[in-house]
Amino acid sequence: SKRLEEIQEELKSFIAKQNRNGWKESETIKMITKIHKIGSGHKLNLPTLKRYLTDWLLSKKGKIAETSFDAYTSHISSIASVYGTIGEKQLCELTTDDLREIQRRLANGPNKGNTVNTKMVVLKSAIRRAYIEGLITRNIGLAVEPESEGDSTIKGAFTSDEIQKLIKVASRHWKGMILFGADTGLRLSNLANLKWKNINFEEGIIKLIVVKYDRSAKKTQRTVVYHLLSDTMRNYLEFIGIKKTGYVFTDVQPIGKSNRSQYFLSIMEKAGVSKTIEVDYLDEPIERTFHGTRHYYNSKMARNGVSQDVRKKYTAQKSDASNDIYTHIDKETILKELAKVPQTEYDWGVAQ
Repeated sequence: SKRLEEIQEELKSFIAKQNRNGWKESETIKMITKIHKIGSGHKLNLPTLKRYLTDWLLSKKGKIAETSFDAYTSHISSIASVYGTIGEKQLCELTTDDLREIQRRLANGPNKGNTVNTKMVVLKSAIRRAYIEGLITRNIGLAVEPESEGDSTIKGAFTSDEIQKLIKVASRHWKGMILFGADTGLRLSNLANLKWKNINFEEGIIKLIVVKYDRSAKKTQRTVVYHLLSDTMRNYLEFIGIKKTGYVFTDVQPIGKSNRSQYFLSIMEKAGVSKTIEVDYLDEPIERTFHGTRHYYNSKMARNGVSQDVRKKYTAQKSDASNDIYTHIDKETILKELAKVPQTEYDWGVAQ
């Protein structure tokens, strides 16, 4: 039959190639799947990259911290948004070049080098697990080099007047995102995933576990960070209606990470707040994103006498000299220092 002839031709070509280049398990598995498709008309029921990443992510649920799982979900979602037809490939068909192509597509998007590398660490962890499980015969992620991180641009801070303008034109939940960013210095993703259980109204504090992957140490670091709940923040929460469970900013949380950044840029445009600013120490203007609220708050802490050690602990930053010192500062010291910082004023009674 025609199928038999096609299978014989494939086998003949495959054996000749293997004899020339050496027999490899990965090539043999690919040939078996190819023969099965020719003979039956459909692929072997082996996991595709898309299906495996979904299963791998679900296997993590309940085994790692909730914040880590949320971060993994975000990274896998970003990868899924760019892998295209590569996602439909069976694991045994994947090559190192396929992973490099995913990396290239991530790098061509809004992500900077360090963010691309974090996402690729997650992808390569899943690929390594597939190798350990015997689903692939070679760890194809090992040869993928990390992106250069020299492209991570300096971000500029906002002024108090600009914060007011941004809050004024923003929609209801984005008003809170901007206010909380200006009064806590939390990152966009941390605020988008803020839950009501993180807020203790009785003690007047917000408690978060900030998760960040340390590429130099090749491990995930978790830092417990405390934030004072200012009167303005409390008034805002009353303005939107206090809940007991779920996410605080429910209009923002479902938006994809890159789309959140784009949405904030549209708020800046609406408010007439420039996306770039000139600074004395650089020849080129620097861009401003939501991260500028973090710089705004850090500067506000410095201006109001909060010690450098507390600022480093509070923003989860580190330096070689003082890392050991600031990591041991206790909760009471941090909250006492943060009480020095004036809150952002906003009249929620007239908010639109």
